[in-house]
Amino acid sequence: MRKKSFLIVDDSPAVVKRLSLILESLGHQVVGSAANGLEAIDKARSLRPDAITMDIQMPEMGGLEATRHILHEQPDRPVIIITAHGQESTVVDAIAAGAKYFICKPIEKEKVEDVLNKVFRDD
Repeated sequence: MRKKSFLIVDDSPAVVKRLSLILESLGHQVVGSAANGLEAIDKARSLRPDAITMDIQMPEMGGLEATRHILHEQPDRPVIIITAHGQESTVVDAIAAGAKYFICKPIEKEKVEDVLNKVFRDD
C-alpha cells in the first residue's frame, strides 16, 4: 500500500495524537485534524485527504451527519468511523451513512493496520 494522507476528526486531543502516531508509524501522513463535524466538512474540502477517520459523538455536528455531507461531495473518500465499545447500533447507522469501516476504542496499531489493509485492498 502506498503512503496515504489522512484527516483525523475527533474532539479528544488525546485520540488525535494517538491516531496520528499510529498512522505515521505505519508510513502514512496526517494532513490535518478537526474537532467537530463542521470543521471536518471544511477540512475535507480543502485538504482532500485520501481517507478520513471520524469520531461519532462530537460537539456542534456529529460524525454521522458530517460523514453524509462529506460523502455527498466526495463519494469515493473512505471514511473510517472511530467508536467506543458498546455502540453497535451506532456502527450500523455509520455504515448506512456511507462509512466504509470502523475501529473500536481503545485504538491499537494492529486494529488500525488491519482496517487500512481492508480499505485500501486494491491499492
